[in-house]
Amino acid sequence: MIALVKGISALFLVAALGCGGGGPNVGATFNGVVRGQPMTPADAVSSPAHLLFSGVDAQVAAIVLTDVPNVCPKLSANTQPKSAKAQLIALADFNAFPPSLTAPAGPGTFTVYDPTSGGIPPAHLAVVSFAADDASCIPTVQPAAGTSGSVRITSASGGSFTGTYTVGFETGEQVNGEFHTANCPGLATFLSGTTHPCG
Repeated sequence: MIALVKGISALFLVAALGCGGGGPNVGATFNGVVRGQPMTPADAVSSPAHLLFSGVDAQVAAIVLTDVPNVCPKLSANTQPKSAKAQLIALADFNAFPPSLTAPAGPGTFTVYDPTSGGIPPAHLAVVSFAADDASCIPTVQPAAGTSGSVRITSASGGSFTGTYTVGFETGEQVNGEFHTANCPGLATFLSGTTHPCG
């Protein structure tokens, strides 16, 4: 998962926030492959996050779908899960004048945006990245950035989200699925760090 953070850190400079647990309705699906890698999600967590995005101070909703079960306690302990695959989705509303990015006000459709494209962000944007690590937390593939598609949030409450996604990656591959996340403030804390023990 650290590869995911490093891969997206060129796009984001994440600052800390402050674990919710999974429940019977928490989970996700992931149909397709990225860099040839399939993933069977075992957990889905989310948290508001404060970050610097392309020079703009931003509040976003961060969502992680991962094949690591019960991942929130690990993230809250600043531990990088080993042998992990993860898809990170960051959602925000963009206002052009003055430039600002704010956490989504509620349900809506967010267009996948590649910050390296240099274009003007859409009003409702999603930045997506995928990564996979081995048992030593070393990347098994280069992190991949989403370049097309959309994320649809159908409900949002207390830092948890329900929705669907279809994402095209820079590799030419496409994945789709759905998610129902558990609020995990430890996710934002984890993303704010630069070093994490592997465990």
